[in-house]
Amino acid sequence: MLEPPRIGGAGPTLIRDKRAIVTILACCLLVSVVVYGHLGLPGPVAAINNSTPSGLFSWNPKVSCTPVLVTVEQIVGNQTGLLGGATEQGSVFNPGITSPYGPDNTKRWLTPSSSTPPGWASPGPPCTFTNANGQVVSAFVQINGVQRGYRAEEDWNTTFQQINGGAPYPNGPQSDSTFNILTPGYSSCDSSNTTGCMHTLHGEIDHDWKGASYCGPFTACDNNTLVGQTAAYKSLIDVQGFVFWDPDHLNESDHSFSGWELHPLTAWRISNSPADFGLSANPNSLSVLASQSASSTITVNTFNLFSGNITFSTVVSAASSAVGPSPTATMTPSSVIVASGGIANSNLTVTTAASSLGNYTVLVSGTNGTVTRTVSVSVNIGDFSVAASPASLSISIGSSGTSTLTLTSINGFSGGVGLSAQVTPASLTAGLSPSNPSTSLAPSAMNLKPQSTGSSTLTVSASLLTTPGTYSVTITATSGTVSHTTQVTVTVTVAGII
Repeated sequence: MLEPPRIGGAGPTLIRDKRAIVTILACCLLVSVVVYGHLGLPGPVAAINNSTPSGLFSWNPKVSCTPVLVTVEQIVGNQTGLLGGATEQGSVFNPGITSPYGPDNTKRWLTPSSSTPPGWASPGPPCTFTNANGQVVSAFVQINGVQRGYRAEEDWNTTFQQINGGAPYPNGPQSDSTFNILTPGYSSCDSSNTTGCMHTLHGEIDHDWKGASYCGPFTACDNNTLVGQTAAYKSLIDVQGFVFWDPDHLNESDHSFSGWELHPLTAWRISNSPADFGLSANPNSLSVLASQSASSTITVNTFNLFSGNITFSTVVSAASSAVGPSPTATMTPSSVIVASGGIANSNLTVTTAASSLGNYTVLVSGTNGTVTRTVSVSVNIGDFSVAASPASLSISIGSSGTSTLTLTSINGFSGGVGLSAQVTPASLTAGLSPSNPSTSLAPSAMNLKPQSTGSSTLTVSASLLTTPGTYSVTITATSGTVSHTTQVTVTVTVAGII
């Protein structure tokens, strides 16, 4: 038989001495009378007083309250409603957080910060409130070692609630990320089996909190990393949030037939996992020309409230087919200090030599003390070539000729290439010409894709003022600071005379 959760985590003690049982019961009754003034109020003293275990603090920097450590059972209380869920009256947290703006505004109320939207109503959700029995209890709680149900994205909106100013979200439509929080070892709550209802609490990462970037990407309440890093009904997580009673879902099994919620749920973390960090690269693959540079942003992502100094180092390795010297890799800055629950960035710059070609890997390491995390960035040093076909033309005065220019990507090169042409005399008679042949390129620029080719048509025209002779057309293909050339020899003749 599964044992219900207990405060403090102590295992069950088998008491065979009836006198001991009587003594314990008497003590419990005395504590209830002293603390509550009457018998029968649910939950232990630790659930409602302002003392907290050492080290408890809000994981979300937007919340300045200090949480009280509780269990799901302490929040939902000990009274069961008609459908099997917890009642409002049975909880020491009755009535939960409230405001003059009504329930739907209250549960979305943003905490005070430098980034509250215009028109936000001060002061935000309270850290404590007076319950229905006249006791001051914590509105902000922490629950450790629970599981989550499946996540749903619902109640999409595009504007803040009235209590938060009513303006449009600056980051587009946002949803409530909803899921249930369950004490491990109990079944889920449904109409055919309500046992789990008294061990389940609804949680919501609020759409207004996402709209203000209090929650969402790269925050302590990132709904996507919650799904990516934990498994429903399997992983253990810790959560923080404000206790709220929502009267609109009392008949719904996915709300445990109860109105109790953590709404807003302000932070989550994986239970019993050490503080840690990881590295990511954007982009994680670079294509660069010889003698040029490219960069990637290296991001330090933190987990479980890691904070500290990260020192970077790099190692460059070459593929067996690479030729020329390896590129150099530098990090700017070479170290970063990352705050608890935050992120930090450094810029990786890869500089290639003029004679380099091929594939390389840059291994970026971030070190904090004895812990090192790595990320790899692939570097493809590519090139391009330009060729003309035919490479020689013979045209008569007053006519023109064409040559096809082919641009070829080498080793995955991609990018824009511009074309230009210059005509110079290549014979004595050509040097006396009052007018060199003219050129045109169609197109004069193109974007090459990796391992592809592109073509352009060179047209050379000789006017009536062009002196017969030999001319050289130099075609230059340029991408950034890298240029390659090819030549077309043009012989200008008098019609009928070679």
